[in-house]
Amino acid sequence: MTARLNRAARCAAAVLAVIAVGAGATACNSSDSSSSKAASSASSEAKGAADKAGKEVSGVKVDKMAQKGSRTDAINSTSAAASSGSERCHTGGLDYSWGLPHGGAPDMAAHNQQTAGIKLENNSGSTCTLHGFPGVRLISESGETWDLRRSGVEPTTVTLKPGEAASVPLDLLPVKRDLKDTKPFLVDKVMLTPPDETSHVTLDWPYGGAILDQSGATRPGTFVNPVAQG
Repeated sequence: MTARLNRAARCAAAVLAVIAVGAGATACNSSDSSSSKAASSASSEAKGAADKAGKEVSGVKVDKMAQKGSRTDAINSTSAAASSGSERCHTGGLDYSWGLPHGGAPDMAAHNQQTAGIKLENNSGSTCTLHGFPGVRLISESGETWDLRRSGVEPTTVTLKPGEAASVPLDLLPVKRDLKDTKPFLVDKVMLTPPDETSHVTLDWPYGGAILDQSGATRPGTFVNPVAQG
C-alpha cells in the first residue's frame, strides 16, 4: 500500500514538472516573439528615420526616393476629367518644352538631388484637365532605356484653359560622367506620355551631364512626380 502511494506521488511530481517546463517554454517563446516584434519595429522606425533624413548615394545627397514598387507607365487609377466636367488633355492638344515653373535648370554637376521640369501647355482651344502621373522613359546616348518610377506624392487635378501650362517635375540624381565606381546614365532623349494617354512625344535632353543608373532599383533617386500646376 505504502509502495503504491509513493509511486503515485512520484508520478504526480513528474506530471507537474512536465507542466512547469511546458509553461516555461511557452513563456520563453512568447518573450522571444515579443523581442522579435520589438526588434522589427525598431528596425522599421530606424529605416523610416534614415529615409526621412536623406542619405548619400555615390557621393550625391538623396532627400527623396521613388515609391517602392510604383508604376512606370501613364495609367492612373482614377481620372478626374469626368467628375470635373472637362475633357482630359490629350497628347496632340499639348505643346511641350523644358523649364521649371519659376525658371532655372538642374545643375548636373551638383552633389545633391536636382529637379528638371517639362512644361505641358494647352493648345487645344478648349479647357482640359490633367490628373496623375505621366509615363516617362529616359533614352541614353547608347540607346539604353529607363522607365521612371513614381514618387509618393498624391496627385491633384490640374485644369488648363487654352494657353495655360502644367509642369511635370522630374527628380534627378546627377553623377560625374567619369566616375569609375558607378554606372552613369547619359541621357539623350526623354519620351513622355501624358496621364492616361497611349501616344507619346520625344524631347531632346537639353542639360548634358549624367545621372546615376538606378534603372533596376525599386526605390531610385531619379523618378517622376505627378503633373502639377505650372
